[in-house]
Amino acid sequence: MGSVAFAVAVFLFRWFFYPGMAGFQEQNQLFLFTWDFLVERMSVSGGLADYIAEFITQFSYIPYVGEALLAVLLVIFQRSIALTLEKDEWYALSFVAPVMLLVYMSDFYVMLSYLVALIAAVLLCALYRRHPGTIWAAIATVLGYWLIGPAIFIFTIYVSVREKNLKSIMLIALAILTVVASRLTYLQQYPWKTVFFGINYYRIPLTVPAFQLIIVIITAFLPALTGILPSPKNSAGILVGLFIGAVSGCYFSYQRDTVELVAYDQMVRNEDWEGILKRAEKYQPDSELGSVSVNLALFMSGRGSELPSFKQYGTRGLILPNIRDLISNSSSCEVFWRLGMINESLRYAFDTQESLINNRKSGRWMSRMAQCQILNGRYDVAEKYLDILSHSLFYREWAESQRQYLRNDAAIAADPIYAYLRSARHQNDFLYYYPEMDKMLAILYHQNRNNIMAAWYYQAWTALKKNESKDNETYTGNAHGN
Repeated sequence: MGSVAFAVAVFLFRWFFYPGMAGFQEQNQLFLFTWDFLVERMSVSGGLADYIAEFITQFSYIPYVGEALLAVLLVIFQRSIALTLEKDEWYALSFVAPVMLLVYMSDFYVMLSYLVALIAAVLLCALYRRHPGTIWAAIATVLGYWLIGPAIFIFTIYVSVREKNLKSIMLIALAILTVVASRLTYLQQYPWKTVFFGINYYRIPLTVPAFQLIIVIITAFLPALTGILPSPKNSAGILVGLFIGAVSGCYFSYQRDTVELVAYDQMVRNEDWEGILKRAEKYQPDSELGSVSVNLALFMSGRGSELPSFKQYGTRGLILPNIRDLISNSSSCEVFWRLGMINESLRYAFDTQESLINNRKSGRWMSRMAQCQILNGRYDVAEKYLDILSHSLFYREWAESQRQYLRNDAAIAADPIYAYLRSARHQNDFLYYYPEMDKMLAILYHQNRNNIMAAWYYQAWTALKKNESKDNETYTGNAHGN
């Protein structure tokens, strides 16, 4: 019953407090059903955990499915730990590491492969408890490092603490030797720190958060601890303490501005314009990126006249200059696409995908790049993107539907979106220069008077630019006065 309650709590917590998190994780990877994709993942330490994690993450394309699967995985992790405990009376302690992991995963850079690796390592511990064996433990240590990464050390520590003999020392030595041998052979391009603490557990290379190590230590030593502790007098007290700790951890780790930006990003992706504005009316993040999403929603919902009612950040709050990271370009990319600035939308989408820190691809951005190349008539490049997407689960049908536009101008002319964007895009080549965005918007409108979006953005850009100039004059005057 406790596990079911925990699963429900996880799902509701993630759904209400981290909207967009599931979709954000999904768009920063692209799982492909190809042999080459499997070989690529399995070529590094922890490859199997990474492969399984990406397979699961792809289902976050449907957000509530992704959050439900995460809740199930955390329950599996909790139940696996329970199987390793020496005394069933300490069952409540099996929730400690999962609760800490839930708090830790409020960090958007934590990869699901870390949780998958933890589950695999703990299941090995549970298996060893029932069927101990030195030989298979040694084999599991070596293969485990390759398949799930350094999380296998949980199993190594568990066996060593349980046995407390010479074989334990030899097993630890074997684990260290395995890591060193791997680093000197097929992992030469990775720093020692990454090899020892995990290649794909955290999205940012060379970063090992303390939480990641603490969870491993607690998971490894908890079974032995329950073996030496006397039976608890009140398990309910432990659960209450865990609940208080979970609430406190979630509260202090909650970064509302980041959460709101990700939520906006996913609502832009799903064209939920009214949802963005309702959210902004309650709380708007203190950033230019959030303003880009809100201003786009104002125009798309027909509420462009309400621009002054929302917090503005100058012209950068309409369209951001190109920033090479995994989220800053997203809303501006959508603005460019709808304006008809196809090449800029293409550049922003490409730079966003190539800025994924762990060198993954993105179904969302690859789809946009394919659309841009279709509009530009670069059908060979578009076809390459569609071929890749056709090997995925959730983008396959869309990719196949886009093939009808390849080398088929008549089909493009018959499609209302493609036909409009071809007529709205810039007809002449010129050098892109962000500070003169107003001029580029004016050109868009004058060559196609139906492009009311270009006219609105031009007016908004001009007005905000004047305000920026006034603010600068005021600041300069005050500075001279002092």
